Amino acid sequence: MEEISKISVIGAGAWGTALAQVCSQDNRDITIWCREERLAEEINTLHSNKLYLGDISLNPSINATSSLEIALKAQILLIVTPAQATRNILEQMKPLIRPDHLLVLCSKGVEVSSEKLMSQVVQDILPNTKLAILSGPNFAKEIAQGKPAATTLACEDKKVGKTIQNLIATPYFRPYLTDDIIGAQIAGAFKNVIAIACGIAHGLNLGESARASLVTRGLAEISRLGVSMGARAETFMGLCGVGDLMLTCSSEQSRNFSLGLLLAQGQSLESIMKRSGSSLSEGVHTALTALNLAEKHRIEMPISMAVYNCLHGDLSLDEAMKEMLNRKIKEELDF
Repeated sequence: MEEISKISVIGAGAWGTALAQVCSQDNRDITIWCREERLAEEINTLHSNKLYLGDISLNPSINATSSLEIALKAQILLIVTPAQATRNILEQMKPLIRPDHLLVLCSKGVEVSSEKLMSQVVQDILPNTKLAILSGPNFAKEIAQGKPAATTLACEDKKVGKTIQNLIATPYFRPYLTDDIIGAQIAGAFKNVIAIACGIAHGLNLGESARASLVTRGLAEISRLGVSMGARAETFMGLCGVGDLMLTCSSEQSRNFSLGLLLAQGQSLESIMKRSGSSLSEGVHTALTALNLAEKHRIEMPISMAVYNCLHGDLSLDEAMKEMLNRKIKEELDF
């Protein structure tokens, strides 16, 4: 594959801007697409994105634009729009897509309207475009600050995967390759639901032992779903699986953990979702799909069901937790 130097990041939220910062090492030609011209101007003139990354200084080599036509001049496109907005932005990009474009899907979630993974949404709109999945235990602000982290890069085409891996790797940001794009997406999406459960448990003062149990059994049910959808079980033991689950279930930096915590403190879902950033808590959307996917694949997902009932059903937090804890005890390895 010919040498590639230009990368564009589609989406200027916290994670998109952090990835632009990563890719701008060695002053590489990086463009970040912003929906709002005002934000593009701030990045270009002040080298900051205060709304999403506070006072972190961005590399002056990052060029921001509100023009998709300019952004899509690059060959590698990192798609970092929210999962529920991905179909719309891909439709806007479609007339500008070239045969040599490589997409890297960096948002975690399932499209609620279709119950499709992001790779399946791409297949609907851009069936001939090569793609990869980036998913791992990464907080945007830490990555933007240059703190060390590793992540999973999933790509079915090993040559394409290695090309992307070499372009985005830095001494502090280490992508590890796999070809299991289904497992990487299932792990990244459904860990957000488990994070909400952990936030609720923390807010109800159930203790660290309860949280550890939720993380462990949450991993079991995510693995069940993933394997039933064609993923490999070992994927869930990696960075995009247990690694991401541990991170997002243990810190108030996680939007989904924080949402569960606020619910346990008595705030309504409606009021929480009106807050800046909370509307991006993908676990709320993914919980909607958990019910149908569990039924479709005939598997048990008790923690996800409890979260669904808390968010969208008529059970109180206490009732949902009791219902989950009073289930029949099974063998630990009975997935």
